[in-house]
Amino acid sequence: MRKFLKEPLVHFLLLGGLIFGYYSLVNSESASENTIVIDDAEYDYLLSLWKKQWKRDPNEEDIKAFIDQYLRQEVFYKEALALGLDHNDIIVKRRLAQKMEAVSNDLNAMLKPPTAADLEDFYMANDSLFRLPTSYTFQQVLFTNQEPNWQQEFVTIQTALKEGKEIPTSRVLKLSISNDWKDIPINEINQSFGGEFASKLGSLPLNQWVGPISSGFGKHLVFISEKNDSQLADFERIKSYVEKEFEYQTELEMQEQVFHDLLEKYPVKITSDKIPESIKKSY
Repeated sequence: MRKFLKEPLVHFLLLGGLIFGYYSLVNSESASENTIVIDDAEYDYLLSLWKKQWKRDPNEEDIKAFIDQYLRQEVFYKEALALGLDHNDIIVKRRLAQKMEAVSNDLNAMLKPPTAADLEDFYMANDSLFRLPTSYTFQQVLFTNQEPNWQQEFVTIQTALKEGKEIPTSRVLKLSISNDWKDIPINEINQSFGGEFASKLGSLPLNQWVGPISSGFGKHLVFISEKNDSQLADFERIKSYVEKEFEYQTELEMQEQVFHDLLEKYPVKITSDKIPESIKKSY
């Protein structure tokens, strides 16, 4: 028996058996990891995505198509992971980070919904979010930058308007810009006429034709008939908006909390000399 065990052929067979066993074990695990399973849950998910997009039930050809598409995605995904293509890819990192933020949002959604008192406290503590901007009701008469000697006609029309006469037809809808503006928030006036015009309105008297007021279009005669100062919107009228803002802000807080909780698991070591010390010390 001892002589038999010392035979080179026996050693070769034993070694070959060990290598074959190891190879079979490794390939079995690898094959299991590479298996793409489409069970009922996965199929229902794919089906729901398809129906959401096409608004009908799929036929057999459609089912074959979206399963092919899913398999194509999985095969390329797994192969890309195997090749390490996900490493240092900013798009992959950003997408995974967004999914983690979505997880924190889901955690937030599981929390108890806010009560009416919670919403009112939030509304009072964040009044800047619910403040209506200053608004104006006014008329304007435009003299464009391309008009020569506009100053003389400007004075003539201003005098007529002060005497209660109508805006001349030649000045109605000049450049298709309306002469009458009713209860317009200051930010919309800014967008329509520019910042210089909008900021000037605050210093103008009410119920008087005054000017010239400059804008990107030219010079204006302006008559402000009403000004509503910035004020806090009525809570009951905007309650649904307050609730949406509450949910948004608490989601941001939850994301921030999850981020800092997770950050404790990952020590940060900044070795670059190009980053200010104050920033390095903040981590």
